[in-house]
Amino acid sequence: MKNKIIENILLEERERLLGRLKIIEHRLKSLPSGWIREIKKEGKTYKYLYQSKREGKKVKSIFVGKVDKNLEKQINERKKLIAEKKRLKERIKELNKLLRISNDRN
Repeated sequence: MKNKIIENILLEERERLLGRLKIIEHRLKSLPSGWIREIKKEGKTYKYLYQSKREGKKVKSIFVGKVDKNLEKQINERKKLIAEKKRLKERIKELNKLLRISNDRN
């Protein structure tokens, strides 16, 4: 009886995490990709957006343009979502292991 209750709780948590993962993946599609490079010149800091592109074995940085506050906010949100996505995937992997152990015992 206790094993079934615990298993159901783990399954519910897994479904919740999968739902959150789906939301994050959808949001990431709408955010710009790339990274911000700060350049200091004559006492001022300028921010520019770059994207990486692979050409054979080399990775090239491509200048996209100046960064405004809104774009910087979106890039930072993307970074946070990617980190959260990684944590969610690790947690889901842990839950999958626990659920297999639980299923093997029954």
